Amino acid sequence: MQRGLVATLADASDSRRIAAGAILFEMGDPGATMFVVKSGELRIQVGDLVFETVGAGGVVGEMALLDEEAPVRSATVIAAADSEVVEVDRARLLRLLREHPAMTLEFCRVMVRRLRKTTVLTYHDSVTGLPNRFRFQELCRTAVLRAQRRNTMVGLLFVDLDNFQSVNESLGFALGDELLRAAAVRLRETVDAGHSVARLLADGFGVLMEEPHETHDIAATAEQILAAFGRPFVLGGRSHYVTVSVGVSCFPQDGSDPDVLLRSAESATGNAQAAGGNAYRFYSSELYAIAVDTLHLRNALRQAIERREFHLGFQPRVDVSTGTIRGMEVLLRWTHPELGLIPPAKFIPIAEQAGIIDTIGEWVLREACLQMKAWLASGLKPFRLAVNLSARQLRHADLAQRIAAILKETDFNPQHLELEITESTLMEDPDRAVLLLQSLRQMGIQITLDDFGMEYSCLGYLKQFPLDYMKIDQAFMRGVPKERDDAAIVK
Repeated sequence: MQRGLVATLADASDSRRIAAGAILFEMGDPGATMFVVKSGELRIQVGDLVFETVGAGGVVGEMALLDEEAPVRSATVIAAADSEVVEVDRARLLRLLREHPAMTLEFCRVMVRRLRKTTVLTYHDSVTGLPNRFRFQELCRTAVLRAQRRNTMVGLLFVDLDNFQSVNESLGFALGDELLRAAAVRLRETVDAGHSVARLLADGFGVLMEEPHETHDIAATAEQILAAFGRPFVLGGRSHYVTVSVGVSCFPQDGSDPDVLLRSAESATGNAQAAGGNAYRFYSSELYAIAVDTLHLRNALRQAIERREFHLGFQPRVDVSTGTIRGMEVLLRWTHPELGLIPPAKFIPIAEQAGIIDTIGEWVLREACLQMKAWLASGLKPFRLAVNLSARQLRHADLAQRIAAILKETDFNPQHLELEITESTLMEDPDRAVLLLQSLRQMGIQITLDDFGMEYSCLGYLKQFPLDYMKIDQAFMRGVPKERDDAAIVK
């Protein structure tokens, strides 16, 4: 093991970057100190050379420069008992480590314990035990760099206790600290486990959200925090209500520098407090409007079925040569009591993200079957109803059984049902899609490929799917009267 360490030292290049981890020999002026950290435990610059610790006191790994500009001149090695300090140059350091492996290993054991305590003090708040502002800024910086690589979003929430100063003045600092600890626990319990929580100011906390899907996900977290702090805190045997104001900034919309993002979130918190507190605000008024609107729709969608706000529209399919109706396409419509008619293009994506598209899809199929039964009972001739399947519905392994159950419940003839599926949905898992479509066709249901021409449009690839019809996308149909190419493709 020691031989490997020496070889790594001898072969190291000054241009290499730091590795995540472990024994650091601070190089520079005589008297500099050597530190030890576990892999990934310390992220601040404490020296020029880094080694990686493995196992209990074992030392092996790679060396790299923390600062490419700093020359490697000398190092200080502290013995196990901290009584002997030896200043050495690079060559002597190699020789020392080769000749005294026991000293090096014991040094690891002593300094790891010492640095663990130092790290806690450096990175954590002494009252709540949460990461402090310094550590939170580092976490933000790492999150932003990761989001830049992945082209994703980062949400930063600044949570400020409303009127905390008056709590301190009326109850005393001891109960004030107790409130801070209780607030920290409640905040950690409220947000997802993957989010980072820190104490940033005397009465301010931070929440870091990595890779939220949309701004309304951040808004939902802010609302959960407000609701959680709506419950009283028991301090000194009595209940006390302490609300919070939440400010939100987002990467990349509000900047990429962690300090700027944090200041923006604090500024947004001030806006929430100016509005009376117990509220949240986005730094960007545009993002705030979008997030609030989307969150409002998502909450309303969950109640739309119970409140009977959904209704179905039916678009006839006409045989142009005879003028007869060959079928009906089922269209979902939502009329909100306050917002009026909301287009499907606006609420369907929200329903998918909220995980309620399955419930809505099954409601549509059930209502369409019942309407068809009513038409047939009134004397109409049978025709097929075309109902759309969402990508989320198609992912369910028991989709065929779910559809069969609804058909049985409504006593509906499956030969009168047609299911429409988009190209992109089929391509998510082609092999499984083939098996599912075969099961549906065996029930007597017909399958239509919707919006043909929008996605892959490879007939050679699509022929593997058991399809009955293809609906040509409007992009082709609009040009048929004038464009020969479009007309030829459609024909």
